[in-house]
Amino acid sequence: MAKLPKMTREEEAEFWKTHDTTEYWDDMEDVDLKVHPRIKSPRDLSRRCPVCDDRLLFRYLDRDAGGGQVTMHLRQFYCSKGHYEELASESEKLARAIEAVLDLRAYGPAQAMELVAA
Repeated sequence: MAKLPKMTREEEAEFWKTHDTTEYWDDMEDVDLKVHPRIKSPRDLSRRCPVCDDRLLFRYLDRDAGGGQVTMHLRQFYCSKGHYEELASESEKLARAIEAVLDLRAYGPAQAMELVAA
């Protein structure tokens, strides 16, 4: 059987796209997998409503920013019973970044640079 070469993480990702693990079976090591005791099934990995504990669904919504200058298409998690909703973390970060840039545009270039430097 072939011997596994030493690789960086990036090289390893590319390597396994074109190679079969059965060719390197002798180089493989057993791994003990420990799962948190609260995780009993894949259901436990789903985002849950803090009120009713139902699985949160997701949808996309449009949100305007900058007085309607920009419309953002963001992912939102929500409870089907209407108890809870929140933007997905990546959508929340994107919305904050876009709103910050739009806020800076309200200032002149010199004032914006002062605000960024502060």
